Amino acid sequence: MVEVVTGLVLGSLVGAVATAAGSYFVFRRRRRAETDHLRLAFRTELEALSYVAELTEAGSYEALAASVEPPQVYENNADRIGHLTDREVEAIVAFYTDLYWLRDQQDIEDKTERADEVARKWHDAVEAVRAAS
Repeated sequence: MVEVVTGLVLGSLVGAVATAAGSYFVFRRRRRAETDHLRLAFRTELEALSYVAELTEAGSYEALAASVEPPQVYENNADRIGHLTDREVEAIVAFYTDLYWLRDQQDIEDKTERADEVARKWHDAVEAVRAAS
């Protein structure tokens, strides 16, 4: 009788551990896939924003300030950005913060140094996302 009870308890424990381990494995795989998709989305959006660097290098600051559109990936996924690496988060947030500043500028000609900084931060964000891929 004791052997039967011990077998049932041991069987239950083995089953519980196996279930927990399997669930954790599935969770980690889903989280990794979600992070990979998020990283790809940011990379795609950042690469589409290459005009920030191009217009800055050309000195077209007025055209740059007028052409900034709201970043959809960043706005729709800001709550999930913590899944990325620290370097990615820092670079992405720094760039998009400055991008919002750039978008809100009315007279940018006297702020060209800060606009050049936005282009540098764009390069940093792209490199951070590429490095983590």
